Amino acid sequence: MSDEKTIYWLTQVGGWFGFILLILFQNFSEGNVDIGIIKVLVVNFLLGIGLSHFMRHIIVQFGMLQMKVLRVMRRVVVLSFIFGILASFIYALISDLFFLDVEQILAPPYTLILQLIFPFTIIFLFWNILYFASIYLKNYEREEVKNLRLTASMNEVELNNLRAQLNPHFMFNALNSIRALVDENPIQAKKSITQMSNILRNSLVSGRKKFVEMSEELRMVQDYLSLEKIRFEERLSFEIEIPEELYKASIPPLLVQTLVENAVKHGISDLPEGGKIWIHAKNVGDGNLIIMVCNSGKYDPLKPRRKDSHGIGLTNSRRRLNLLFGDKANLEIFNEDDRVICKITMPLLINQFTTHENDNY
Repeated sequence: MSDEKTIYWLTQVGGWFGFILLILFQNFSEGNVDIGIIKVLVVNFLLGIGLSHFMRHIIVQFGMLQMKVLRVMRRVVVLSFIFGILASFIYALISDLFFLDVEQILAPPYTLILQLIFPFTIIFLFWNILYFASIYLKNYEREEVKNLRLTASMNEVELNNLRAQLNPHFMFNALNSIRALVDENPIQAKKSITQMSNILRNSLVSGRKKFVEMSEELRMVQDYLSLEKIRFEERLSFEIEIPEELYKASIPPLLVQTLVENAVKHGISDLPEGGKIWIHAKNVGDGNLIIMVCNSGKYDPLKPRRKDSHGIGLTNSRRRLNLLFGDKANLEIFNEDDRVICKITMPLLINQFTTHENDNY
């Protein structure tokens, strides 16, 4: 509030001083500058600051700043006219009392006082226009900031909800993998449970972050694929090809993991002979990062969704990318050379991952 008052008074003094200088320059160009003109300008300067500040007080007290534009315009014109009359009489009174060497203003036939009212009214009307314009602009900026903060808050809540959806989705898939091993290979099942506990720990920790390093995400993906490979045996193979310089790249947590799960569940598991999963990433040189998760098979968008499909994977990933990057990121899925390709394009960020408090487990 103190900053706003400082700006207001600086604007007041600067505005009226500039107005007086303009009149002084006009008189100087006409060769009409003397001590009398200086006194008149000083009186106008003090009168302008005092009356305009009093007029502002009336505006605030009568709630004119909260009125709609059309409603306040009539009041502004009337208020400017009233203060034009008031300023004219105050100036005339000062002039008649202290400037005895000039013509008396408050004297019949009162033409001089009438000649003062119009210019003073125009001056105060112009002051009001500038004042209300600045207030409306400031209020508009405040509303914009308020709306942006509200949107950011809503986006953060939605992001948290989307991230929360991923953990049970992942656990459901991982438990299905281990369940298949319990009867077939109990020893391997125990090993897999230990492996899964590591994956779940990473999942829970990364689920509380807005971004994680690529290397952290890849460790989870490798553990998950190793776990699934035990279930699928020779029907599943995978290849991860990520340039070392991208290990520090920041990506949304569980983004690649979700697409890999999707590739296993809707791609490899549907192929009797199995298939392969490829995970590639590259810096395309224009500030963007491309991540591709590919799997053997064919993508058919018209294929009916399986009953056990929760529809979380692609929809969740697209929504999170949109919330984080807007139209700067996208996710597309298409067929190419007997492979299904999920391609993510997003800004290349380094060391942007953040955590919430109490992330220690």
